[in-house]
Amino acid sequence: MEQIKVDYIDIGEDVSTVILEKNKEDLMNVKAGARILVDSDHFAFVYILEDTEHFYSLRFEQDCWLALLEAHQKEMAFFAEVSENTRLALVDFNEELAFLLDNIQGNGNYGEAFEKAVGAVFY
Repeated sequence: MEQIKVDYIDIGEDVSTVILEKNKEDLMNVKAGARILVDSDHFAFVYILEDTEHFYSLRFEQDCWLALLEAHQKEMAFFAEVSENTRLALVDFNEELAFLLDNIQGNGNYGEAFEKAVGAVFY
């Protein structure tokens, strides 16, 4: 699975645009996987993208969590900018993140350090 780091989140009036560390022309034919996982060892939320042959992970690391929280609280739609002129809707992003945040709180299965880091920003 190719990992793609989120550089920052541009919060607009109605939508949030996820800016990738670099534009990925090979993502032009991907679709949203409609699920978020966690990488509790490296403190990241991971949104899954897929095409017919590969999976890709968009990594929302700690440096963008405050913007992630702001956009999530405003219930904004999330889009990933995959090229200069192309954005991909991150389907079910808010629902998936809300589910994970509910599940992480007080749950030692994610590791105490990750739980505390998430709590410091999101609760």
